[in-house]
Amino acid sequence: MKTEKRKRPGFRLSFTARRAVAGRLFLLPWMIGALYFFVLPFIQGVVYTVNKVSFTPQGVQFTFVGFKNYLSAFTDLDFTKNLTSSLTNMIPQVVIIVFFSLFVAIILRGKFRGRALARAIFFLPVIISSGVVITVLKENVMSGVGMGMKEASFLFEAPSFEDTLSNLGLPQKVLEIFTSIVNQLFDLMWKSGVQILLLLAAVNNIPQSSYEVADMEGATEWEKFWKITFPMVSPTLLVAVIYSIIDSFTDYGNSVMRMVSEKMSQGYYEYSSTLAFIYFGCVLLIIGLVGLILSRRVFYASE
Repeated sequence: MKTEKRKRPGFRLSFTARRAVAGRLFLLPWMIGALYFFVLPFIQGVVYTVNKVSFTPQGVQFTFVGFKNYLSAFTDLDFTKNLTSSLTNMIPQVVIIVFFSLFVAIILRGKFRGRALARAIFFLPVIISSGVVITVLKENVMSGVGMGMKEASFLFEAPSFEDTLSNLGLPQKVLEIFTSIVNQLFDLMWKSGVQILLLLAAVNNIPQSSYEVADMEGATEWEKFWKITFPMVSPTLLVAVIYSIIDSFTDYGNSVMRMVSEKMSQGYYEYSSTLAFIYFGCVLLIIGLVGLILSRRVFYASE
């Protein structure tokens, strides 16, 4: 006579529930990090902005001052000047970086000798993506310029280029923008590594059959770019634009970021926090506007 096995009493999770638990366990380190390194400092920063922080033998003392720190920031000529400079310099930098990245991605997609080496060179900034590294590189090159190294001076200084534009009768503001771009050419190329990686992946995901149909219809390379390549990579272009905007605003050489760091090192914690929050609000506003405007022009293959 066969005896039936009794089911052990207990609580058993379904397969879906077990997967959900596993997913939450994987997210747990990120959630802890976000709580301790973002949420809590964010709340502490908000408290700093509406108080005057002073250090006493008894500890840190907070004196509520309301929006006084914000009023001081908006009336600070240095801060408003640096903020305006950051906003105006961001636009040409982002445009150049994104289109340069798209151009390089299209070239690296093709088959030619040395393609692996070319990809490694352009992906080098992704591996060495440290502001400290690039600062050391620029300081070394600029010191070489000061010592009379002609081969190092061309990419970082453009007096002859400025003279040429000046002879064309261009406005002074236009001259400043163009010379600033030329002088920052090395920086802009260095900041294009992530965008090139994103756009190269997007270009490689375009079905080859689309180009074959275009060839059968007699389309030129220019027409294939605007009718196939550009629309298909437009979602990734939006990501690259937003990434470039954030990277420009948080750059190691950004004047506002330097000002916030200087005020923090001088002990003005409440004022530096106020400047950082105003800057944070401006960045969020610009990203929201850019995302809202460009998202309407983005082509999604599923639509």
